[in-house]
Amino acid sequence: MEVLIVTYSNDDQGIDNVTEALQRKGTNVYRFTTNYYPTQIQLASHYINNTEQVKIISEDVTHDLAKFDAVWYRRIRIGQEIPDDMGEEYKIPAIEESKNTFQGTLASWGIGKFVLDSVADIRRADNKQLQLKVANRLGLRTPATLVTNSATEVKAFAKNYPAVISKMQYSFHIYDENDEVYQVFTHKWKPEELEDISGLEYSPMIFQEYVEKEFEFRVVVIGDQVFCGKIPSQSSTEGQSDWRKDGDSLVDYIEPYELPASIKLKLLHLMDYFNLNYGAIDLIKTPEGKFVFLEINPVGEFSWLDEAFNLQISEAIANVLMGRARRRNSPLNLY
Repeated sequence: MEVLIVTYSNDDQGIDNVTEALQRKGTNVYRFTTNYYPTQIQLASHYINNTEQVKIISEDVTHDLAKFDAVWYRRIRIGQEIPDDMGEEYKIPAIEESKNTFQGTLASWGIGKFVLDSVADIRRADNKQLQLKVANRLGLRTPATLVTNSATEVKAFAKNYPAVISKMQYSFHIYDENDEVYQVFTHKWKPEELEDISGLEYSPMIFQEYVEKEFEFRVVVIGDQVFCGKIPSQSSTEGQSDWRKDGDSLVDYIEPYELPASIKLKLLHLMDYFNLNYGAIDLIKTPEGKFVFLEINPVGEFSWLDEAFNLQISEAIANVLMGRARRRNSPLNLY
């Protein structure tokens, strides 16, 4: 069996764990390192007389995409090696054209093949507003939420709750004047900060009621297997509003946790709805013992949780890629 992993050179350590699991099971693995496309890796797609041939071409080897039985669409960083001196007016269109070509190639190849998971399914599942609506319909608790670029709406919303937090639709980083990189985390607002939310008119944000926590959970679902890690975020002053702020310390204290069967079933139905074979889900358990759904990341990190489960997550991903475990191939209809 042949498996193609679509990734980039600085991706999560879990990619290596899955590669090793696949190889132990007798599967050949090729990694398409997307940050080297299109500068060091080339694609050639031939569509002639109702036939298709796609070649992946690098310095040392050429692969025919037809030989692969499955693809793991992990993460892409296309165009990172395109030189800046090309000029932004040319570089940006070149990156977009490369992304569209690559994703179109996978989409056409993927007809009749197994892809974990398709670009279309990942994009659809990555919308936090849709996630909340579907989670509610499935019976999961969610925080009261406002998505807006109106400061007036935010101030009116915040009056209804003891505290509010804000986050973005997508994770991103900012650079200071010294080119230092900072990740943008979930922010818990102080009442006085809400008096001036200048700049909001240029970019909408997600505002939610702040939910008191006993614990936070990272749940990885792969196929029908559910792996839940309990994160003692409230033991860290820095990590109380967003455990990732103190993630380097807290990951050492993550331990496996058995979710109630009713919660697991709802999470599996969430995966069914989005037709995802992999998802990283964030939950909260309140001091009153209620579980609250925050979001699902269809390409979220898992290696640190994999360690807590003695690499069982990597094994589960390998089994789904090889067809040895349940695969999702069509979405659940809730309407």
